Amino acid sequence: MTYPTAPPWAIPPSRREAADSEPWTPPGRLLVAYPEELDPTARPPAPSWLPVILWTLLGVLPGVVSAARRAREARRGRHEGYPYWIVFGATVLTTAALIIALLEKTI
Repeated sequence: MTYPTAPPWAIPPSRREAADSEPWTPPGRLLVAYPEELDPTARPPAPSWLPVILWTLLGVLPGVVSAARRAREARRGRHEGYPYWIVFGATVLTTAALIIALLEKTI
């Protein structure tokens, strides 16, 4: 004889009800609190990196300020911030190489 697990006043659920009920979460869905945060289309667009090039060509300090501001804005929109620094560094190196090449050509 088995000991009853339900109190005597409770009606035990039938087997059909348990089999007919749907799962709490449909299969194939993510079990996260806010699934819309995982959708990249819900993010705002990342800032353009072209102004970083233009400001860096005008001067290194404005280029640093522009790269820092755009990287911060990109991180706020859940994008990566490193492309702005890569563009800044590549612009500085390219400009320096061109200046050195022009100076060697004139000497």
